[in-house]
Amino acid sequence: MKILSKLFAVVTVMSLVACVDVPKAEETSYETMKVKRGNEKIEYVFPAKLKGKQDVSILPQVTGTITSIVAVEGRMVRKGDLLFVIDQEPFRLEVQTAAANTAAAKATMESAKLNYESSLQLYEKGIVSAYVMETARNEYKTAQAAVAQAQAQESQARVDLNRCSVKSPVDGIVGTINYRIGDLVSSMMVEPLTIISDNSVIEAYFSLTEADFTALTRRHTGKITNEMIEKHIAKLPPIQLRLKDGSMYEYEGRLKSIAGLVDIGTGSVPCKVDFPNPKASLRSGISGSVIYHEMLPDIMTVPQTAINRLQDKSLVYVVQKDSTVKATIVEIEEINNGKIYAVTSGLKPGDEIVTEGANNLVDGQKIKIGK
Repeated sequence: MKILSKLFAVVTVMSLVACVDVPKAEETSYETMKVKRGNEKIEYVFPAKLKGKQDVSILPQVTGTITSIVAVEGRMVRKGDLLFVIDQEPFRLEVQTAAANTAAAKATMESAKLNYESSLQLYEKGIVSAYVMETARNEYKTAQAAVAQAQAQESQARVDLNRCSVKSPVDGIVGTINYRIGDLVSSMMVEPLTIISDNSVIEAYFSLTEADFTALTRRHTGKITNEMIEKHIAKLPPIQLRLKDGSMYEYEGRLKSIAGLVDIGTGSVPCKVDFPNPKASLRSGISGSVIYHEMLPDIMTVPQTAINRLQDKSLVYVVQKDSTVKATIVEIEEINNGKIYAVTSGLKPGDEIVTEGANNLVDGQKIKIGK
C-alpha cells in the first residue's frame, strides 16, 4: 500500500508539472538590408601634421654675445625686420683695421705706380735697363693686388658687422626664442635662435596606405598616374580640415602632391594638402585630420559588419524566401573608411543580406528578421 501511495504521488506531481506552460527560448532576430546600386559619397579621414609654407631657422653667421632681442614670440614680422643684435664692437674695430689696411695698400700702390711710370720713361730714353723697368712694373702689379685684397677684407669686415644685426629673411611668425641676452652664439651652433614660420599657406602632410593608393589609382584610371598626377591633381575635390577640438577649418584645401613611390619603411604614400591661412589662425606644428570626400558612381556597398572573413574569402549571408540564409562568396573592394565595402561581384540588386550578427550564423540556418 505504501508503494502504491508513493507512485500515485509521483504521477500526480508529474501531471501538475505537465500542466504548467514552460517559456520557450526567445529567438534571436537579425538586422538585414536589401542591396542596391547607386552613387555613394565616401568620406575618408586621415591624421595630418600641419606645417607652415616656409619654416626658416634663424642662425647667427658671426660669433659673439647677444646684446639685444627685438623679436617677440608669436608676433608677425616682415622680411628685413630686426630680430637680434650681436655685440658689434669687435666687428667695428675689424672694419676700422681693414679700412686702414686698404688706405695703406692704396698709398703703396700709388708709390709703385710713380716708380713704374718713371722707370718706363727712363727705359724709353735708354737710361735704365729693361730689367729695372720690368721690376718696377711687377712691383706696381703687386701693389694693385694688395689693394684688391685689402678692399676684399674690408668688405668682409663690413659684411660681418652687418650680420651682427640678425634680420628676418621672410614674412612670418616668430617661434620660440631659444637664447637670452648675454648668451654666446656662433655660426657653428645647431639650435637656431628662433624659427620664422611663413603661415600664409599651411601645408598638411598625411599618408595614404598602399591599399588606399591602389584603390584610388584604380578608380581614377587615366586620371591619376605617376606621370600625369600633377596635370590632373587639381581636378580632385576640395579637402576639409578638422582641428583637434573637433571644429572644422573655414577654408578648404587642395591636394598638391602625391608621392609617386611607396615608402618601403612605412608602406605608405606621402601626400600634401595646401590650406589658405589669411587670418593666421593656423600655426605650424599643430595637428588635425584631413577629410576627403569622393563620389563613387553606380556601386553596391554593404556594411563591414555584414562581411565574414574566412581565410582569403569574404562571405555574406543572403536571406532566402523561406527565411533561411545562404552563405555567399563575394568580391569586395576596400573603401577604407571604416564603415562599408564596395561589392564588385557575388550579389545583385535586391538581394537581402544579414548586416548584424552574421558571424553567429551557419549556412541554411532559419532566422527571424528584426525590424
